Amino acid sequence: MPIAGLCPYYRYEKEGVTHCECGELRFPDKITRRAVVYGYCAHPDAFQRCPLKRALDGYYERSQI
Repeated sequence: MPIAGLCPYYRYEKEGVTHCECGELRFPDKITRRAVVYGYCAHPDAFQRCPLKRALDGYYERSQI
């Protein structure tokens, strides 16, 4: 089932690997991947608290200077 990511940096899932602008995320099992993806990437509010999103937000803020 496709995941509707709310995070602007989320790209796609392929063969159990989560692709975001920050890189490829590999998890030890499906339960862990699901907890992270649904807990951050696809969550209506929690994606704002994701450490990877925060790092990329900071990067893009600095690059605009």
